[in-house]
Amino acid sequence: MIAKYFYKVLRRLFFNSRVRGIANVQAGEPVIMVANHAGAYGPVSVITSMPFKLYPWVAYEVTDLHTVARRIQDEFLEQELHLKPPVSAYLARIIGRICVALMKDIGAIPVYQMSRKIGSTVARTLALLEQGKNILIFAEDSTRKINEVLCEFRTGFAHVARLYYEKTRKTVQFLPVAVNRKMRGILIGKPIRFDVTNPFSQEKQRLKAELQSTVYTLYRRLESEREHRKRRSA
Repeated sequence: MIAKYFYKVLRRLFFNSRVRGIANVQAGEPVIMVANHAGAYGPVSVITSMPFKLYPWVAYEVTDLHTVARRIQDEFLEQELHLKPPVSAYLARIIGRICVALMKDIGAIPVYQMSRKIGSTVARTLALLEQGKNILIFAEDSTRKINEVLCEFRTGFAHVARLYYEKTRKTVQFLPVAVNRKMRGILIGKPIRFDVTNPFSQEKQRLKAELQSTVYTLYRRLESEREHRKRRSA
């Protein structure tokens, strides 16, 4: 309940977005949505705008009171809002406590990059998929920019698909999602299904490339459609 109302307020004030492409979400089976991050805007806008519940992958630091303040101070308050200490440090401590409570409330899945604890991330994700729940992943590696819109996608999500098939003999589908902050828009693309007939090393690269390309195309489509509407109304 905390998250439901707090996120409604956040969305109305800062993160309101129009969602299109909901028809690409097929009923009857779980999906893994893979989206571009767009700073803090991406996660909050997607979670608050979708008409169904999603369980997002999040950096473990924002789920732990001991680590959350530093992460929020560095990546949100200083990098995005350009605040300076001591104001950024003070606000980070306040926001951090709220953030940890929210992450727990929405069922966020902590992600432990480069750690043996990543096994708990995968196990939790598989359990939710088996229950028919939908997963949300922001797969960009912020240190590897590939163009003016996207950073290169990590491939950890592909391992989830392989393990899900091994457990259930079902192939999960991925939905590419473009978040365009300037357009205040979210566009969902057509499903891309995990292909068990491919060698896994090839399949994870195929998924990565196809999802990256599709998200970029969807992002640009949101911009071009807005320009088209402007020309028509002129």
